[in-house]
Amino acid sequence: MIVIVGTTGIGKTKLSIMLAKHFNTEIISGDSVQVYKELNIGSAKVTKEEMEGIPHHLIDYLEPDEDFSVAMFQSIVRAKIKEFEDRNLVPIIVGGTGLYIKSALYDYNFEDSKRNTEEEKKYDNYSNEELHKILEQVDVKSSQNIHMNNRKRVLQAIFRSETNKVSDNTNKDKKIYDFTLIGLTLDRPILYELINKRVDKMIEDGLIEEVKALYDKNIKSNSVQAIGYKELYNYFDGLWTLEEAIDKIKQHSRNLAKKQFTFFNNQFDCNWVNVNLEDFDSTFEEVLTYINKK
Repeated sequence: MIVIVGTTGIGKTKLSIMLAKHFNTEIISGDSVQVYKELNIGSAKVTKEEMEGIPHHLIDYLEPDEDFSVAMFQSIVRAKIKEFEDRNLVPIIVGGTGLYIKSALYDYNFEDSKRNTEEEKKYDNYSNEELHKILEQVDVKSSQNIHMNNRKRVLQAIFRSETNKVSDNTNKDKKIYDFTLIGLTLDRPILYELINKRVDKMIEDGLIEEVKALYDKNIKSNSVQAIGYKELYNYFDGLWTLEEAIDKIKQHSRNLAKKQFTFFNNQFDCNWVNVNLEDFDSTFEEVLTYINKK
């Protein structure tokens, strides 16, 4: 398996398509926003033209008012990997949503991890300290690692204590697949300049109109919490001017890029490749040489 990761706007899509053509295979998206229909420009969704005939999976998979989760992603991607194996294809996973990608490739167990808001209501009158004492009784190891004031995690650990204790899930750094992981990188000032220009191009291409259509449909699911959507929602709500919203999109995109690099660098054994913007073919050749050596 080949996995391509990196920060937003760095060339992951282009590289993945070149590799898919070379290995005569298909691509699985590792992006938590491109999974939604109608969220095209703001998610930098790969277009039909950019696909160059390469089938892509988990693109336009859900309606914008549907919720998506890391547990759902894990289940779908693992099924896709099995499907690729049955068809004798090399899976290529590409994306920037680090936790989602790691959950599919490593030993994460999400059984009974979905929040049950109705059950949580039973504990509305409990203080954080009282809740934590309950956790101490049902999962003492988790109580030692989860702070009393992190109410959401305390509740989750209580609910999972009977079937899938949080403290029993200690294999999150254990791989369950054999894969080669490539990370694309750039010098920070160059990357930030690319991100700013990319946002300007999104606005030019119709991002405002795309988000307004979702806003007018009263879409308020997790999909529109993505960068580019939540800021323009604030503009339509009258909280920010359009200029402020665009500046925030750029700022939040730069912040995301920094967080993405930190996550990939800390959570994966990643082979980093500096992208050559003037000669992307040389970047492809460097990646291909590394893969063939592996």
